[in-house]
Amino acid sequence: MLDEEEHFQELMFERLRLFGERNKEQDFWLVIEPKFLNKFPKITGRLKRPAVALVSTNGTWITFMKLRLDRVLSESYEADTLEEALASNPVNLEFEKPENWVAPYPKYEFGWWEPFLPPGSVKPKGMNFFFPIF
Repeated sequence: MLDEEEHFQELMFERLRLFGERNKEQDFWLVIEPKFLNKFPKITGRLKRPAVALVSTNGTWITFMKLRLDRVLSESYEADTLEEALASNPVNLEFEKPENWVAPYPKYEFGWWEPFLPPGSVKPKGMNFFFPIF
C-alpha cells in the first residue's frame, strides 16, 4: 500500500500540512505490522504480511480515507492507551522495483511514510506489498 496507492502519500502529507498550518497536534499515524492485529482474526486471515494500519482518533477522517483508497479493511479498536494502539511488531520491509515504470509521475521514494510513524518507532528497511487496516 505504501508503494502502490498513487494518492495515499499525497493525502497523508496534505493532512500533515493542514495540521501544521492550524497548529493542531497530529492525531493520525501509520503502524507497520501492528500488535493489535491479533485481536481481529477475520481481518488478519485476509492480509498479506507485513501489514500497515492507518490509525487515528478521528473516525470521520478514517471514513474519508477509506473511501479514497483501494483494498482496505476497516475495523474499530479502542485501546487502553495510545501507546497500545500504536505498538508494532518488528519487521524487515523491502521494495520490489518494477522492471518498467510507465506512469507519468516518479515512483514513491522508500521511507516517505516515516513522518507518520508513531514517535519512537523503529524505522523499518525496505518494503513488500501492504494492505491497509483502518
